[in-house]
Amino acid sequence: MSAKSMIRGEMAVVVYQMGRRIMHMVSDKGYQPIIRALAACVAMGLLSSASLSYAQALNVQKEEDPRRAKNAARVTKEVTPSDDDNGSNDKERVDESFQPKGLEVGKFLFFPLIENDVSFNSNIYSTRDNVKSDLVTKIAPEFRLRSRFSEHSLNITGRVEEFVYKNHEKENHLDANLTADGRYDLSRDWEATGLLNYARQYEDRGSPDAVAGKRPTLTHLYSSRVGSKLREGRMTYAGNMTLDRRIFENVTTSTGSVINNSDRDRTEAEGELSTSYEMFPGYSVVGEVSANRRSYDSNRDDQGFQRSSWGYAARTGIGVDISQLIRGDFMVGYMAQNYEDPRFKDPQGLSVRASFNWTPSKMTVVVPSFERSIQETTTSQVSGSVRSSAGLLVRHELERNVVLTMTTRVSNDYYKGTGQSNWTYEARLRGIWSLAPEYYIGGEAGGRIRTSTVQSSEFKQATALLRFGLRM
Repeated sequence: MSAKSMIRGEMAVVVYQMGRRIMHMVSDKGYQPIIRALAACVAMGLLSSASLSYAQALNVQKEEDPRRAKNAARVTKEVTPSDDDNGSNDKERVDESFQPKGLEVGKFLFFPLIENDVSFNSNIYSTRDNVKSDLVTKIAPEFRLRSRFSEHSLNITGRVEEFVYKNHEKENHLDANLTADGRYDLSRDWEATGLLNYARQYEDRGSPDAVAGKRPTLTHLYSSRVGSKLREGRMTYAGNMTLDRRIFENVTTSTGSVINNSDRDRTEAEGELSTSYEMFPGYSVVGEVSANRRSYDSNRDDQGFQRSSWGYAARTGIGVDISQLIRGDFMVGYMAQNYEDPRFKDPQGLSVRASFNWTPSKMTVVVPSFERSIQETTTSQVSGSVRSSAGLLVRHELERNVVLTMTTRVSNDYYKGTGQSNWTYEARLRGIWSLAPEYYIGGEAGGRIRTSTVQSSEFKQATALLRFGLRM
């Protein structure tokens, strides 16, 4: 028996056993049909690819990886340390020889994946008192469809995450996300982009807007974005329009009463225009303006406040793009958000956005960032919050198949109207070890601390997890 046949047979057995385990857990727990269908789809895709296409995939002529920009450093496409904060893309940072080949589906590559996490959370309710800890198991099937057109691009990603708590079953929940994005090349220097996204998520217990329900609040987010970018000589023009629809489900308390969340339902629209002029190679003058409208379904919330608003921001600064060494922007300006309710104090003031990707070596990327922005909140008596946050991401390729990532973030939320001020400190250290293109293991340790002028908002939380992934 050839080496390829042996590997193919071993992979088929591993995938078959994992598929049976996942489907057995799903059927026993009575989970929603969506995870059954997606888990089955991913498991079948992995099994078929392992048993039928593995040897063929090894002989496919090597082509440019569609997930990375040509000649780009592996991390420089990240804008801020908060991007991909959960590390779901760390596995894509290992060396090309440890990346999956995928399945050829016409002009597309199909990448199925199954992840299994076991984690410990020291404070599952993110509370100051009566702290509860638990072990959490997460099963996450995923698929990615990536185009390989000579021009244009189209990508589709679907992911389901089922969280199962060992001792607190009411915290069990199912998150799901489906995204389609594309790019249309109108010419060599002019492109149009678009994105559609649906996210079903449960609100973080540590969110300042979270209500004390018996179960966490289920939210639905429908997002769309269209944009365009044009380059003419030293000038670059860009514009984007986003439209988000947010829906919050009602929850019950431990006494059986219903907490109404429908007054949080809203539609958010924002438009942005930006331009840059390259003064000389590697340095540009950058400017951007944006306007938004946040419209709530309810004319007044349960406390009688009118929360709909409109706002704007204008910033200017410097853009840097010095080869592969450093790239990013530093921009300052003014921002304001005007609420319909005259009792609200409108947040306004200095707006800052700065983020740089520094690549001191081919193995290391450092991404510092700072931002000051206005955040939407439904906290009682508060119009909006002004958030000032600074972060740092450091990613190092320890070996070709081992990547270490550290993220830290400090943020302050000042609530306009009550004077409440929250400081949040977060840090994570994680690693991914790709044993082969088809499977990997990972680990993570992290912590989060919040201090506040309102003691009931304070909490401390520590987490740790182990991860196993199987993909093609």
